[in-house]
Amino acid sequence: MPMTSKERLLSAIRSQPVDHVPMSLRFWATPRHARATWRNERERLRFHADRGWDAYVTMWCGIPPDPAVRGEVFHERDAGGPLLRQVWHTPGGTITERLRVTDDWPEAQNATEPIGLLHDFRTPRYIEVPFKTPDDLASLPYLLPIQNAAEEAGMIRAYRDARALADEFNVALIADVRPGLDWLVWLYPAQEAVLRTLDSPDMIGRLLAHIHAAYQRRIDLLLGLGVDGVIRSGWYESADLWNPELFRAYAMPQIQWEIQATKGAGVPLVYLMDSGVVPLLPDLNRMSFDCLAGIDPATAGGTDLAAIRRALPGKAIWGGISGPLHLGMAGPVEMEQAVERAFTTCGRTGFILGPVVGFRHNWPWENLEACDRAWRRLRGAG
Repeated sequence: MPMTSKERLLSAIRSQPVDHVPMSLRFWATPRHARATWRNERERLRFHADRGWDAYVTMWCGIPPDPAVRGEVFHERDAGGPLLRQVWHTPGGTITERLRVTDDWPEAQNATEPIGLLHDFRTPRYIEVPFKTPDDLASLPYLLPIQNAAEEAGMIRAYRDARALADEFNVALIADVRPGLDWLVWLYPAQEAVLRTLDSPDMIGRLLAHIHAAYQRRIDLLLGLGVDGVIRSGWYESADLWNPELFRAYAMPQIQWEIQATKGAGVPLVYLMDSGVVPLLPDLNRMSFDCLAGIDPATAGGTDLAAIRRALPGKAIWGGISGPLHLGMAGPVEMEQAVERAFTTCGRTGFILGPVVGFRHNWPWENLEACDRAWRRLRGAG
């Protein structure tokens, strides 16, 4: 009997039998591909459902500032070009930061309100970081509050809307959470983030402990409301940046808490990591999350997907193909061959086809069609 998309995706994440291997992919939001024609979330879900792809509804878990925070934006210049100076006034002190404004960052060029601290464009553009000394951490309870009654009420309303939409299309409702070492790469240049864990461990420990406590509150709320699963970002927690000792010290304790929280709620935990996985495989194997997502078989000179599969028995793999190399740069023949290799390597149990990176506006649609053809040919019954 055919499964619903929700049943199929959640069963695959748990490495349980499925009617056929799911294919799940997302699209880059801005700019979006011209062939991705939806105008709202309902139309997006219909677009995926019409093609038999396994979409899901996301509950975003961010941390907005306390209402007591007042932000200011100033556009400046130095010898290197335009700068964005942001000043955060909080009851715990004033935080100042400066970032280089580049041509590929239009959001900063036109900013009239502060750009939030969780932003991938930050790390290579820092001129002045926000948290310079331990004294600056007095602003954390306001910039990243652990509890915010108005926000929680909004999350409850957002959950109800998202649940209704997920149920309408029989898809999973999954919380997207981004705690941990990812935050150090948003708050510091990447190299400085690593050095600070070595040179200022007490300050970094306090910073990460506060962020973890803030996410604990939100994860507990979402699990209590009834999300179907949690995707936990480890995008910047990999061995591309951190050695295994730092990963064990700063990331693993928080991931272990999330594993226990999701298991207690009876929902699966997906851990997201794109590259730099191999040195961490013994540690990842020791943790009992359900699925490792995002592994790009073409990053860092080539990732041995088969070795990763062998090293993580009982864990599902979500990926199998490279977004940039296969969907973005290959031709249709190479794309189909990549899907064939993914199925040969990963099998049909505990496998979800599709890169976690979004399909970009400038990637050839023909490659996505080739991926779809190969998936339909190889996915199994149904």
